[in-house]
Amino acid sequence: MSITERGKVLAIVIAGGCLLAACGKSTSERDSAAQAAASQPQTERQAGQSSLASIFPPGPGRELVLNTCGSCHSTACAARGQRTAERWDSIKKDHKDKLTGSSSEDLDVMFSYLKANFNDTKPEPQIAAELLQQGCTPF
Repeated sequence: MSITERGKVLAIVIAGGCLLAACGKSTSERDSAAQAAASQPQTERQAGQSSLASIFPPGPGRELVLNTCGSCHSTACAARGQRTAERWDSIKKDHKDKLTGSSSEDLDVMFSYLKANFNDTKPEPQIAAELLQQGCTPF
């Protein structure tokens, strides 16, 4: 193998290692990054919203929402269309059969979080288009 070929192989190995390292972040590292983004002042979250962490404020149920809702649709969709408490209750009822991996307690926590943070008394967050590319189910 020539020096040039070895250099190409080495470059490929290094690039592959970098990709694996980026994908291999621990849950705690991802959670720390999400918490750091969520700790931005509300005005920054309203102006920036290019990440899920910037849309969903800290609180009980946040991590469940971020880790569960995206299994069927864009997680950002949950933050759209500020709903009444009654509408959130209806959506929760409709989701019980869809979220079979979530306990009843987890559903209660998730929907309490959504009702508290994304209701008809609060302004709808402006969400970056790239976070809605997967599409939103009308609900």
